[in-house]
This record gives sequence, structure tokens and C-alpha cells, in this order.
Amino acid sequence: MVNVVFIVEGKVEKIFIDFLHKSQWFVNKNINKLGPTIDVKGGGNLCPKNMQTFVEQALTYNPDRIFILTDLECDPCIEKTKERLGVCDLCTTVIARKAIEAWFLADNNVLATLTNGHVQSFEAPETTEQMPYETYKSLLVEHTGRGTGSKVTFARKIFKSGFDIERAATHENCKSAKYFIDKIIATGAQ
Repeated sequence: MVNVVFIVEGKVEKIFIDFLHKSQWFVNKNINKLGPTIDVKGGGNLCPKNMQTFVEQALTYNPDRIFILTDLECDPCIEKTKERLGVCDLCTTVIARKAIEAWFLADNNVLATLTNGHVQSFEAPETTEQMPYETYKSLLVEHTGRGTGSKVTFARKIFKSGFDIERAATHENCKSAKYFIDKIIATGAQ
């Protein structure tokens, strides 16, 4: 087992990592999640001047690797986001294109369930006009007459509805979900 600590951008990413941990998904990938998921409380806090504090907090658990999960949001490219985060020898950074909610749009089963079967798939979850959360919210309002609630409430609903990261990663237009899985598998193989 490879010992890993997770540093995440916010509450939705924390819920995601904690869901994978509770479901034994990490164990199945030879990952031992150490300590609580470190929530930096917003992407603006993931910058070089703050990263050292979060990395030092993660190092107190003596990990083999530190995983950082963040959103691309409005950064022009992944390299710029990685630049913003700075360098860490033990760190592996995974950036959800646009936002992690794009991964939710990529899980066709959950999308169909939450839209009462009206939407079977979403063609381009990582290149939505609005942020993916807003897109999902619009789909729910249009097809069910209900919204999503807060992002946190929505994330919990996604996982209760059977979200599967591996299913989302098979979506041809959701490469960052596949990248996340590939990085976890590579880490577990160390």
C-alpha cells in the first residue's frame, strides 16, 4: 500500500475524496489514505505562498505521496495552474478541467437518474459555456423543475445517486477524470 495524503481546493473535492475513501475505492487501487482530507477552502488559497503550509500539514502524516486536487476554473491552461501551485517533490497534482462538477456531468447514469431520464448524456462536460455546476443546475431546472441546492448539497446528492468516477472517466470528452484515475493507479503501483 502507498500512503497518500490529499489536499483539495474545497468542500466538493473533499466530499469526492472522502466518498472514494469510504467506498474502499482507494484500497482497491493500493492506496492507503492518511489523515483527514485537507480542504484549503478555495482555489485562491492554492498558491505558492500558502502551499508550503498545506504541504507541511500533509507531511505530518509521513506520506509516500501528496495528491493535490483542484479545478482549472478560469486559468488559461493546466500548466498555468500548476505554475500557480508551485513545486513539491512528493506532490502529484490533478486538475479537473473547468471544475470537478464536469466529472459529474460525465457520468451518464447519474445524469439520466437526476433528470428523470430526460438527459441520457452530456456531450462536452469539460467545455460547458457556464461552469459545469451551473450547467447541471440548468439541466435539472429544465427537466425536473428543481435545482441543485448548494454545491455541497448537490455533491452529496450525486454520490447518493451512484456516481462512479470510473464510469465518468470513460466519457470521451472528460479527459481529466481519466487522468485522475491514471495518476491514482500509477501511485498505487509504486
